[in-house]
Amino acid sequence: MAKPKCPECKIEGLEHIVSEDSTEESEDGQPWFNIAYCNNCGHVYGIFNKYSLNPFDFD
Repeated sequence: MAKPKCPECKIEGLEHIVSEDSTEESEDGQPWFNIAYCNNCGHVYGIFNKYSLNPFDFD
């Protein structure tokens, strides 16, 4: 299997792709999103939604 390579710093390996919860939280303490990034240079691979609001909860 090919190892992923960071497009910025060119470091290789899945162990260099890390994720972290956002500091922003919902009222019940759930993080809003998760950030995946390179732990060597900080290149952001993506931001992934962890918490979504139900539009029917707003009465």
